[in-house]
Formats: sequence, structure tokens, C-alpha cells
Amino acid sequence: MKEKEKKNNGLGQLKGETPEKETVTDKAELGEKLRAAGKSSGKKAEAKSDVEKKDGAEEAKEPVEKKEPVVADPAIAKMTRQEAIEYFNLSPAAGKEELDERFWKLGKTYRAQGDEQKLADIALAYSIASGERDRKEEEKKEETQAKHILGKTKKQWKDFFHYEGWKFIVGIAIIIAGWAFIQYYFIAPKVDVRMASVGHFEQDTSIMEYYFKENLGCKNPEVRDADVATGDAENEKVDEYGVQKATNMFAVHPDIIVFDAPTVPVYVNSGDLYPLDEQYEQMKATWSTEDLARIEPYYYSKAKFYEEFLDDMPETYQEAMEPLKEEDYIEHVYGFIVRDKIDQAALGYKILWKDPNVERIIIVGVGAGSSDLNKSIERTLQILQDIDLLREDYLVDHPYAESED
Repeated sequence: MKEKEKKNNGLGQLKGETPEKETVTDKAELGEKLRAAGKSSGKKAEAKSDVEKKDGAEEAKEPVEKKEPVVADPAIAKMTRQEAIEYFNLSPAAGKEELDERFWKLGKTYRAQGDEQKLADIALAYSIASGERDRKEEEKKEETQAKHILGKTKKQWKDFFHYEGWKFIVGIAIIIAGWAFIQYYFIAPKVDVRMASVGHFEQDTSIMEYYFKENLGCKNPEVRDADVATGDAENEKVDEYGVQKATNMFAVHPDIIVFDAPTVPVYVNSGDLYPLDEQYEQMKATWSTEDLARIEPYYYSKAKFYEEFLDDMPETYQEAMEPLKEEDYIEHVYGFIVRDKIDQAALGYKILWKDPNVERIIIVGVGAGSSDLNKSIERTLQILQDIDLLREDYLVDHPYAESED
């Protein structure tokens, strides 16, 4: 029996068979060995990778050898201009074109040969032969001896402004614009009343400026005028920029407006004057007879404008005019007439019309575009009511005005 077991065991061993228990144990041991071998190989691979990285890093850290700049032969630096020209195998009388051509050919040859020493030599020799070295040395000498202003010579400042001057101009423009903005919006007092005068007359604006400040308490009045001759002004001398001035004045919506007789209809029709019918009724009820006698209401209507001017307009304008409505025939008070010459002068006005057919009056009204209509109406009526006071002041300075009139 034992022999049989031995034989069986021997056969099994010959065939490579092992008992079941022994096989399991061997497989477990084999797995452990493989895992251990795997870990070992992994560690070896990591170690190898680290070594490679380290080697790569060391290679990267190795300083790159910097190439020293090639210095020209010192003997060339001592050459005179004539010697430098001869260095190029040229006669002393050779011109710049010959020198340039020779330098270009030599440079091409040495670059092809990779001879950097020769390239440095001919570059220095060329600067001497062309006079460039002497010129730079002379400039340096002059610069050293010249008077310096804020670290620069006069020539350096000239060159600086030639190339960089535009920056200063832009900078100065920005500073000026910024200062104007600050002054207009934050420092200068805001314009508290605007008076615009349009017509063929002269105006002494200082009279009304003084009146606004002293009598109406305005801090910054703006009084402007434009000499404009509406209608037949063939024999009249007027300001060629008058219309442009008037346009600019109305662009800011004046509070008080003054016209002459030929000009006012145009501005009434364009809607620039505010109707004062109610105010006139109140004036008739509250003003003195003397104050009312100094002024007259100026009545006008759109229909009257059509009647007076439509036929004289070009056909294109006539076609563009809107058809009249029923309310366009109603006349409204668009201002007050000041007829007396001295009263006009007391307000600062002198009529310039030479045409005897032009009525010599001024019309004082309220701007329809005023930002504060109530205050503008109040100030306009106050001016008209104070004409007698203004007249007295005017006669003090012009005692013969009434006799001249």
C-alpha cells in the first residue's frame, strides 16, 4: 500500500502533479513573489525616471556659453580718415559711392565666410573713412561743452521737441480743456440771465450788465448782440458775421430778446418769442400811466407774416410753408416797443438804419426757449418799468442828449 502511494506520488511528480493542498500553497507563494517583483520593478522604473529627470534638469541648468562680442582690431581705431580709406584699397580722392560699394562687397564676402573679426574691422574702418566717427566725437565734445538746461543741451531739446513735441501739445491742450471745464462748471458763477439783441443797431452791453447786477441782483449776466440787417440792406454796412453770432446766441435759448422793426417778424414766425397777452392785461391794471406811456405792445400773427413776406420768398420756401389755420390769424403781444431815442440809448441801443422808411424802434420780448419763463417775464417787465431810472442815469453822463434829439 505504501509502495503504491509512493508510486502514485512519484508518478504524480513525474507528471508535474502535486497534491491539492501543496498546489494552493505554491500558487500563493508565486503570487507574492510576482507582486514583490512588480513592486521592485516599479521602484526601479521610478528610480530610473527620477534619475533621467535629474539628469535632464542638470542639463537644463547648465549655463549656455555666451558668445563674446567680437572687438575690432585696436590698430584700426588709431587710423586717420585717409588711412581708413586706403584700408579699403581706395585712393584718397575716392567718393562716398565708391566707399559704400567697396564696404558692401567686403561685407558680403566676409559674411559668406563667417569671418566675424573681419566684419568688425571693416565696420570700424568704414565709420572712420566716412567721417561718421569724427562727427560723433565732435558732437559729443560740443554736447559736453554746451550749456545744459534741465539736463539737456539746446540741440537735444530741439531734437526732443521735434520727435516728441506733439505729446506736449496734446498734453497742454488736455490741461487747458480740463481747466476750462473745471472753471466753467465749478469755479465761474453760472450764467443767471441771458440777454440777446438782434438787429441793425449798436448796443453798449455794459449798461445792461451793470443794471442786471445792481438792480436785479444777478451775479453773472450774459449780454450779447449781433448786427443783422433783415430785408433790403443794400446800402447798409453790417457785420458779416452777424447772422452767425445770432445763431449762436439763440442756440443757448436767451431769456430776454431785443429786435429792431425789420428783424422781429422773422423770429416771431419761427417761434422764438413768447406771447405776453396776459402780462399786458396785468400791466394795464397795475402800472402807472407814465410807465405805460413809455412802451407800446407789439402785436403780430403768423397770417401777417405770410401777408408781408410770403410773396418775396423763393418758390421752394413758399411750398414748404404750412397752410394757415384759424388761430394763425389771431394777433398776440410778442413784446413791447420802445420808441423814444433817449430811452433806447438808456438801454444801450443806437439804431443804425440809413433807410428813412425803416421804423426806428426796438422791441423787447421774452425768449420762448428760456429755462425759467416766469423769472424771464418778471425781469423783462422790470426793465421796461425802470426805463425812467435808466434814462436819468444816462442823462447824467450825456447832459446834452435831449437837446440833440
